[in-house]
Amino acid sequence: MEQKSTEAALSSTLQLLSYVIIAIGALFLAIKAGSLPASRWEPMNAGTFPQIVFLSVAVLCGIATVLEVARNGFPRASLNVALTRLSRLKPVIVNIILFTCYMIAMPWLGFITSTFIYLVTAQIFLTTEKLKALPVILCVAVVFSAGPYFMFSELFNIYLPRAQW
Repeated sequence: MEQKSTEAALSSTLQLLSYVIIAIGALFLAIKAGSLPASRWEPMNAGTFPQIVFLSVAVLCGIATVLEVARNGFPRASLNVALTRLSRLKPVIVNIILFTCYMIAMPWLGFITSTFIYLVTAQIFLTTEKLKALPVILCVAVVFSAGPYFMFSELFNIYLPRAQW
């Protein structure tokens, strides 16, 4: 019976934590959307609708957090159970960290370079046979970093970020 209660407490803790993280992320994106350029001919700028959506998500997550705490109180989970559960999520957590670094690096390194580095790093982390898979990893990274860049620029006339160095 003890195992069930600690698992339930951990699930409740993770749910509450996810509400808070999503709310903070939505607030950050709402602020970033506010910096989009304004039009001289339109009453609202390009960031108005995304700001409304992100602020709505943040408010809903805030309400969900308050309701969850009011209904069940602050959750308590043992550190040992939490660390065991988190260790099973290692590939997901590492990939989220790599993707965040990729998004931060893209304005400076450009789409092609940052995508190539992200894809090589993520694939090397996820594969078990690193040396045997290296040629495939490099081919996939080249195709999926340069391919979309040239497709968007040549077919759609949409230019993805270029390196600033």
